[in-house]
Amino acid sequence: MNCSAQEIYTLLRHYDKILLTAHVSPDGDAIGSLLALWHWLQLQGKKAVMVIDDDIDDRYDFLDGLQYINKPEQVETDDSWLTVVLDATGLGRIGQAEKLVRGKVLNIDHHISNEHFAQWEYVRPDCAATGEILTYLFDLWQRDWNTAMADALYTAIATDCGFFKFNNTTGHTLRMAALLVDHGARPDFISEHLDARSLEKLKALSKVLEHLELFDDGRISCLSYTPEVLKITGEHTGMYMDYARNVKGSEVAFTVKYVSDKETRVSLRSKGMDVNAVAAVFGGGGHVRAAGCTLDKPLDEAKKLIVKEIEKRL
Repeated sequence: MNCSAQEIYTLLRHYDKILLTAHVSPDGDAIGSLLALWHWLQLQGKKAVMVIDDDIDDRYDFLDGLQYINKPEQVETDDSWLTVVLDATGLGRIGQAEKLVRGKVLNIDHHISNEHFAQWEYVRPDCAATGEILTYLFDLWQRDWNTAMADALYTAIATDCGFFKFNNTTGHTLRMAALLVDHGARPDFISEHLDARSLEKLKALSKVLEHLELFDDGRISCLSYTPEVLKITGEHTGMYMDYARNVKGSEVAFTVKYVSDKETRVSLRSKGMDVNAVAAVFGGGGHVRAAGCTLDKPLDEAKKLIVKEIEKRL
């Protein structure tokens, strides 16, 4: 059931025990949204527990409360708990955290590919980030802001719209970001931490770029994270996507990441083409210009299938 802002406020006030979770391979929007809602619920005197079934990139270590995010095996729930799923299109996107979903579910999300799986939902594909939705909701509720919430939400919004460079940036996106600055968000502090790179990650860049390939006369660019590359980069590879996106003449960029000999994780970005449609062919989804999927195929085979599907649409 699609809820109003007031219905969500009433729902969150009604439950005393609330599980908060987001998608695997969490990005800045997932983490920032999770932390902001957790801080707000703490202020309301609620027992709120955060769970993500994945490791979190250390570039987000500056966000207040990150140390309180649990792995699924650390938490127990029952049917008296409300689960709030943030920035995820379905329960299949939250990994092992799905086993903790015992009671009713509220979903707050901005993906056009949302599966409408929850008892209650607030889905806004017109927003650039789930953090933008939460900022709007908190502003409507007009209560209990702090710097930790503002920093987390600014991080959520800024990272999901490329620091206001992507075409999902709207006037509403900018107004919500300005509102967060008024409530204490620190753009300079946030940018400095997100842009900082360890020497190891900078050295890894040269190895990553060795695996940059072009297809279809340069209109498609691809980065491949083989097991050998992942030994150098580590699991958190999102920082390298822009190098594929920024190749002159490239209209669609994607990455293929080795998970196992029979599983490959794919991320897609586009300057115009609908990559959500490409991801959907393989059971994934996301946005028109940013989407992802997982293929039960070896990396090289997955790469060929993705290229073929993109070429159909260019």
